[in-house]
Amino acid sequence: MSGVSICGLLSALTNIEIVEKVTAKLPERDQFDAFGGWYFLKTQRLLREYQRLYPDGHLLSKRRALMGIAGACLLTGAFALSMFRAN
Repeated sequence: MSGVSICGLLSALTNIEIVEKVTAKLPERDQFDAFGGWYFLKTQRLLREYQRLYPDGHLLSKRRALMGIAGACLLTGAFALSMFRAN
């Protein structure tokens, strides 16, 4: 569970870094609020803008890796708990 928490926190910090980088290059009317309400389409627009503005950027890969590691930690934890449950 700690692996999921740590990866989730690092992923959230990476998202904030992506928002800051993209917002710095967008006109004021198109900028993103790092702590505003986030929903699927807004997140997709942010990721598209990041890819457009930073074609060689590494933050999307870092975000995907952290989410993958968090998922693996979650599955490992669930498997471990199922091994020790009372029969």
